[in-house]
Amino acid sequence: MNKELLSLLVPKTQSLEKTTGSNDSITPEDINMVLSYSSLTKEEYNFLLMKFVSADTYRNAFVSEIALRHMDKESKVLEHSFLNKLINLAVIEACEPKCIFCNGVGTITTINSISKCPHCTDGVFNFTDEIRNNLLNIDNFSKYKKMHDNLTTIIQDIEMSALSKIGDT
Repeated sequence: MNKELLSLLVPKTQSLEKTTGSNDSITPEDINMVLSYSSLTKEEYNFLLMKFVSADTYRNAFVSEIALRHMDKESKVLEHSFLNKLINLAVIEACEPKCIFCNGVGTITTINSISKCPHCTDGVFNFTDEIRNNLLNIDNFSKYKKMHDNLTTIIQDIEMSALSKIGDT
């Protein structure tokens, strides 16, 4: 299952092109059927749609599912908005590691020069504790590092499980 197949699930405007009569294309119904026979959990389903369709609805649903799961496990309850920020950071690190400064190329090109991007390694953004502090707007990330690592592991496990169920590992 690839990105193009899952992108068919997003509503689009109707095409006004004249068709030839033969329709061998994959429809959203075909994709829904494959996903329904895959025995995906709600988290896995929302993860796949969040990652491949890039719709905020599925991202919000996925983050909510992880927050509920995590709040059940933790004895110390964090502020809900901070927990959502921490989960979103873990999702970004797990699913969207491309550097935003060089667009995942690894080099920054200007009119006068081509230089190695200082923010990434071969196009993959370097998430350091200092950057996480700034993204979460906190002073000390080390206090939340264990929880963040746990969330990242949960997300990676969900990804591997979902991909194995649809036969794409």
